[in-house]
Amino acid sequence: MDIRIHPVTAEDADALAHVLVTAEEHAFRGLVPDQCLTFTEAESSANWQRFLTEGVPPEDHFIVAENPQEGVVGYAWGGPNTKDAVYHAELRQIAVLTAYQGRGIGRLLVCHVARYLAKRQSHSLRVEVLQVNPNRQFYERLGATFVSEYPYNWDGVVLPMSVYGWADTHALWIDGCAG
Repeated sequence: MDIRIHPVTAEDADALAHVLVTAEEHAFRGLVPDQCLTFTEAESSANWQRFLTEGVPPEDHFIVAENPQEGVVGYAWGGPNTKDAVYHAELRQIAVLTAYQGRGIGRLLVCHVARYLAKRQSHSLRVEVLQVNPNRQFYERLGATFVSEYPYNWDGVVLPMSVYGWADTHALWIDGCAG
């Protein structure tokens, strides 16, 4: 499959919204109350448009995975971490359309973000993921270890959020980008 990775642009707002809303619907429907999933693609697109028009922070790396025939099928966004002293960077968001999951696109996106951040001297990475997320094991398969858990408020619903981390991302981005 031909997948191209490139930096996100403001023109990607609609595609980001589609990927995010579709992926969340598939991952969380039936696992979280419906009120958590009422966000529409139009609302998401407007938010992405505002954010991207202002500009991605220069220290961050925000990329999309695109199939030339079908457009954007996933994205990842990472940058410096200010939440703890152990992990210098964080994977802020990642989403891949359900039809494209299990094909190595998520791994490719994570390794690109990790490699970018490592070139900027951030060699450790963390990610937060809802404990109910059925895709949570994805991070474990990539070598992340469970770090902690805390309560997260999603639209008035408190759910456990798990934190995973890679103390050293060298193997992640070397192996992930090669495979």
